[in-house]
Amino acid sequence: MSRKKRRSPGWIPDQHGAWAMITIPPLVGIVIGGAHWRHLLLLAAWWVGYFLFHAASLWLKSRRKPRYWPPVKTYALITAPLLVVLLVAAPWLIGWVAYFAPLAAISAWCIANRKERSLLNDVATITAACLMTMVAFDAAHRPASLLAGIAFDPLGTLRPDGGILTPDGGTLMPDGDALAWAWRACAALTIYFLGTIPHVKSLIRERNNPRFWAGSITYHALALLGAILVAAIGAWPGTLSRILLLAAAGIALARAIAMPAWQRRVGRPIRPMHIGLVEIGLSALMAIAVLTS
Repeated sequence: MSRKKRRSPGWIPDQHGAWAMITIPPLVGIVIGGAHWRHLLLLAAWWVGYFLFHAASLWLKSRRKPRYWPPVKTYALITAPLLVVLLVAAPWLIGWVAYFAPLAAISAWCIANRKERSLLNDVATITAACLMTMVAFDAAHRPASLLAGIAFDPLGTLRPDGGILTPDGGTLMPDGDALAWAWRACAALTIYFLGTIPHVKSLIRERNNPRFWAGSITYHALALLGAILVAAIGAWPGTLSRILLLAAAGIALARAIAMPAWQRRVGRPIRPMHIGLVEIGLSALMAIAVLTS
């Protein structure tokens, strides 16, 4: 009996830590902005779009070999109508194209030139993922000026009062504190997820490069100092939130030191799945920290 034909690659992403990165930022934005039925469309488009991005990355990296094309075509056919329906329901979200297009172009160039593991590509993709905090926050509201929302200012912050009208044109919402909260959460998540770049590389591709390990420790030490500073000057509201933020920053530094050290001591690499599970737990702690502020 002939063996069953293997399914073409690219259908299921295999980067365990990426699941937290594509899930936590939009969920944080939903909690801060208030849940709305449009978020179902947004999450569906975003998550299927991630599957498309993964499949397209493999296809471009393979120099467009036909065996990598089926998942690209399938996910594109699913993502496209989801995006159309989302933009019909929330047309102001098209304003975010100005923010995401350059990041997507950078990533596409890196992948096409086989630089998908470069720092440039990692920074571009993580920045895009963390911006979903603000997109999800924005999805629940209609900008007071739709033209401004589409062309210049997705969050309507050019208005003197920084307000956003409710979908029925009623009370301005949210207030400036909510908008600041969303940006604060977005910034904190971005700093955390950018730190996973040197940390993960120090455990896998650059595990024999002590300079990369030192760079990872330096980044996380600076992040912890930054967290201490914003907590000390009162720039981060909420006692519990400050405690959790400092705890997350401290644990992130500790794991940046200890995990590569343990790996070097035992003489064998830590499994990627275990690295990913640690990042999922730490990113969940970060989410709790930003949501309690």
